[in-house]
Amino acid sequence: MQLKRLVVLIGFISILTLLTACSSKPSVELVNTSVDIINDKDKLGAIGITEGDKKGQELVPTALYYEFTIKNTGNKKIGDTGDKGLEIKIEPNDNLVVSSKEIIGFNIFNLSEYDESGLGYGYTFASILEPDQEGKYTLHFNLGVSEENPQVPFLVPSKEQLKKLNDDALDATLIVLLEDKEIARFDLRNK
Repeated sequence: MQLKRLVVLIGFISILTLLTACSSKPSVELVNTSVDIINDKDKLGAIGITEGDKKGQELVPTALYYEFTIKNTGNKKIGDTGDKGLEIKIEPNDNLVVSSKEIIGFNIFNLSEYDESGLGYGYTFASILEPDQEGKYTLHFNLGVSEENPQVPFLVPSKEQLKKLNDDALDATLIVLLEDKEIARFDLRNK
């Protein structure tokens, strides 16, 4: 009889611990998603030309530009400054990876493939979300520039290729991270 009570007590404590652990996971909701191909110095910056007859001029890249609104639907603050902040990343599905490789020549979502390409990528984000607060997050992946320059050997793909990449851009998953640990994922095909 004592053993049976002990087993029931241990089982109850285990369930209570499991429920407490599940309820402490941050709650976030993807409120809005947009994606576009842009050429905007205010959002993307510019590449300064440092040599040749156009030295001192700037090239504005064309980029695949994602913008997300994420809401903290829980009752606790999520994130902090530094390495403890909220971050996001795109995990492309196979179709988007194939489009990227066909159009740009490499998987633009694998950031290490940008090394020595002359192209870049960037992001902006709110590292902290208070309860019931929404934050704006952006990711951009440069696709090339409109005029030839040895510093950026990638010319912008054709309008047809850019349209295809833009059409496939939501064939991916958005992953929300806190301290490098996944706390949510959203299938962008449903947004």
